[in-house]
Amino acid sequence: MEVREIISPTDFEEAHMLINAMGKWDAEESRRFGVPDVVLMDYIYGHTIETLMEKFRQRGAGFFLASVDKYIAGCAGYSKSDDGIAELQKMYVRPEARGRGVAKGLMTACLDRMRDDGYASVRLETVTFMSDAIALYEGFGFKRSGHFRAVPQSLKPITIFMERTL
Repeated sequence: MEVREIISPTDFEEAHMLINAMGKWDAEESRRFGVPDVVLMDYIYGHTIETLMEKFRQRGAGFFLASVDKYIAGCAGYSKSDDGIAELQKMYVRPEARGRGVAKGLMTACLDRMRDDGYASVRLETVTFMSDAIALYEGFGFKRSGHFRAVPQSLKPITIFMERTL
């Protein structure tokens, strides 16, 4: 398994495809909780390749791709929130690549780079039905926290915020 920083437009295209796959799955699951697709897409998955490049090429941000046997298996990134705290975002591993250390590799790359960028803490947002992701986050020392941003009303019942120090 290899983790590398996303730099080229082609890398961003690969990441965008992964994020779209995650969005499709997330929308299917979220519908069970009464979340309209449009709310979820507007809130989390409205990025284009260009907006991803703009977001993750900024100072204090990073974005990574993981591959297994030269097959793109997952992505994860982080950026600086409005109040200067690192936020883990866009973490996704293809179902067929799960259980092979991909998520751990991506998380380690992000946390290491956040430390290098001088962050003291990191936070993230997830949802209740992403139990494998929550277990991963807890395994890396994340604890549930209070809301750090406004969430659309339909997402409030299933949204979880987590944070940890670096």
